Amino acid sequence: MLTSLFLLSALPAQAATVTDLPPQWRGDFGIGYGVKVVPDSLIEDEVQVGNRRSIDHQIDYTGRLGLTDYLAIEVVLPQHASSRLRFSDSNRMVYDPILETGTMVGTDGVSDSEIHGKGMGGAWLRLLFTPFSETTFASRGDQVSWLLGLGLQTENKTSFWAIENGERGAGAASSAFELQSFWSVQNNRTEPYLGVNWTRRSPTKVGGIAVQDPSSVDLVTGMEILLWEDPTWANGLGSELALDLSVTFGHDTWGDGISGVQLPSVLSISEGTSVTRGETQSLWGGFGLRWQPVRYVDWTLRSAIGGPFGHTLEHPYSVATTPAGKLGWTVGTDVTFRLRDPLFDTK
Repeated sequence: MLTSLFLLSALPAQAATVTDLPPQWRGDFGIGYGVKVVPDSLIEDEVQVGNRRSIDHQIDYTGRLGLTDYLAIEVVLPQHASSRLRFSDSNRMVYDPILETGTMVGTDGVSDSEIHGKGMGGAWLRLLFTPFSETTFASRGDQVSWLLGLGLQTENKTSFWAIENGERGAGAASSAFELQSFWSVQNNRTEPYLGVNWTRRSPTKVGGIAVQDPSSVDLVTGMEILLWEDPTWANGLGSELALDLSVTFGHDTWGDGISGVQLPSVLSISEGTSVTRGETQSLWGGFGLRWQPVRYVDWTLRSAIGGPFGHTLEHPYSVATTPAGKLGWTVGTDVTFRLRDPLFDTK
């Protein structure tokens, strides 16, 4: 649940625009929606003791403003429309005097349960810089683009760990520092790209309980293939259709959360205390279709299949997740409006 939402928000399936910034004093505005579903099983000592499924619906509102032709600021407001964690066919956690901890192996079942939250996440503020770009420096004939990004996310007081007035929030609680770097190369009708995104999250407290959401590193590589284009469309504004194929590998560090959220049943002695979650990796294969009806509008449909590998959920207990042959998936769409004055685009 509280892993990186990189696939939902950080990198829309638009290789041609990943390293493209708006010109000076002009901007972009975008809105994106995505749903991410990750099913897995709970195991203890190689015995299945339950099933779990996370379902996240997220909307991102993004604005960019060009400060120069190679420097821009970006603001992203993430809205967690719905975050659900469902448990089914699970066993009860009981105390084992031999292990001197809790166990779910061979115990009675518990009723199916669900934890649900929603709310705005912490706002992202990014500074984006293109040392060189095929768009910004087109007159030089550059075919390689490189984008560097430095970002800060504010702390989220209404996170998935927090309950206020009887309602649970959503998203990570910790503030974050982010570094990103993306490269793309224009090669006839294809544009291969490579990117890395490192997010370092800070410790915080939720209701006086120590929390530190996992930090993450995401590596993505892919290729956008231009399927069709018509430069004369709409009196020269142009139109194009492109296919995007990508693979994303992610690593999440350990993190501190609150006991009783990630498991369907815990001992009363640990419930509501700070517990540590183990580190994990993930692998996703992505597919996207980008349509540019005119030069100043992009519409993208995107999806991915994959998921995280197994990891321990709460350190007092030997219960871990495992994909067990189950695949997670994401589906989303993005619309970007490029706020330009065609008079200034004339060279």
